[in-house]
Amino acid sequence: YRESPCPDGYIAWYLNCYKLVEELATWNDAQDACKKQGGNLASIDMSYDQAFVAGVVLQGKADAWIGLRRMVDGSYSWSDGWPVFFTQWGPGEPTNHRQEGCVSMHASKWFHGTWNDTKSGVHQEPELHRKSPHLDRPYQRPKL
Repeated sequence: YRESPCPDGYIAWYLNCYKLVEELATWNDAQDACKKQGGNLASIDMSYDQAFVAGVVLQGKADAWIGLRRMVDGSYSWSDGWPVFFTQWGPGEPTNHRQEGCVSMHASKWFHGTWNDTKSGVHQEPELHRKSPHLDRPYQRPKL
């Protein structure tokens, strides 16, 4: 048995810790809550991160905010500043409607794990937190 490097309630995956927070919040409030715990809304870099977050963390419980957000110029950016290398948009997404700038991950069995751009100010969903287990580790994700 090996002790988890993550705080209670978080699930370890490679060099990060993940947690589904089931309290409903707007995207901005969810990101603020993550920052207070030393992390960000989850950024997803590769397909294996996507599979882990969708399958192990989300577990089909509810759609949840991830850290992706549309910028003023129409591009998308992760809340932790990491470049967008990977996306898992659902069919017909992103719709890029003016008011839909924040991204959530679907939990339903039909669209499980796919992403959807959603209204951020009014719509409330659970959130996916991601943080590095030890801030002094040399492999901490850099800020860009």
